[in-house]
Amino acid sequence: MSKTSAAKQTAMLQFSMTGFAQAVRDDDGWTMTVSLRSVNHRFLDLRLHLPELFYPLENKIRKEMQASNPRGHVDLRVSLDSKAGSSVVVDEQLVEKYLHQFRALGEKHNLPFQTDVPALFRLPGVVSLSGNLQSREIPPLLEALFWDACREALASWDAMRAEEASFLVEDMNARLAAMLLEVRRIAQSQESMVASASRKLQERLQALAEQTPLDPARLAQEAAMLADRADTCEEVVRLESHIQQFQTLLATEASCGRKLDFLLQEMHRELNTLLSKTASLGEVSLPLTRAGIDIKANVEKLREQVQNLQ
Repeated sequence: MSKTSAAKQTAMLQFSMTGFAQAVRDDDGWTMTVSLRSVNHRFLDLRLHLPELFYPLENKIRKEMQASNPRGHVDLRVSLDSKAGSSVVVDEQLVEKYLHQFRALGEKHNLPFQTDVPALFRLPGVVSLSGNLQSREIPPLLEALFWDACREALASWDAMRAEEASFLVEDMNARLAAMLLEVRRIAQSQESMVASASRKLQERLQALAEQTPLDPARLAQEAAMLADRADTCEEVVRLESHIQQFQTLLATEASCGRKLDFLLQEMHRELNTLLSKTASLGEVSLPLTRAGIDIKANVEKLREQVQNLQ
């Protein structure tokens, strides 16, 4: 299997939180439009914009969306239009009730009463379409039309988000591979750099000893303490483990954005410790420091990308 096809197969587990889709269904003079728009968010923020007739379906819609979408800001909009046999109906009795309440409040609080027809039409329940609806219950035809459009929109939305995720995953895997090489390079050069730093320390101390006698045992002790303070073995081992865990999660677990974000925090902490330790080695640690900074730059880039994964 090629690297490209392997990346696409892996990305099928992952979804971006950014996407848009729309589906339209027509039947018996009715047009149902369902649109989905989403962006990244730490938690699931699902906002439904439904015609009043479809309010009873709200809980079912939420459950279906929450089942496969643990986080993201999602707007789902549904519109229903009747092309034939429909007319605008104004509930005049409800308008009278609104006006009565407005006048009463105006008199009570000594406020001027002003309104216009467009403002009244925007009030809940004032305007509706008659169409073929004879009751407040959802006709089976319209409910079926809604679910057909909704599932088509969801499928298109998922396809778009999976496509975007495939590019993110491919880039992340390339960065993880580069980070792993750098970490192993640090592990291989650690011993020689500590030894070099110890020699330089001994040379400086011996130069001082020519002026002021120093205890050889103390020289050896100082060199040992330097090696111990600069030992980054634990940080390197943990970094390699975190990178491998990150790769495994991307390849095997869906909706793992929060876990990936946690691993990146741990990598960042290990890198800070590693860089602070190597600082004590002086100029001999410059290659190691550059490698650590390169890894850190990739961690920051991965953090940005993970914010777009579910």
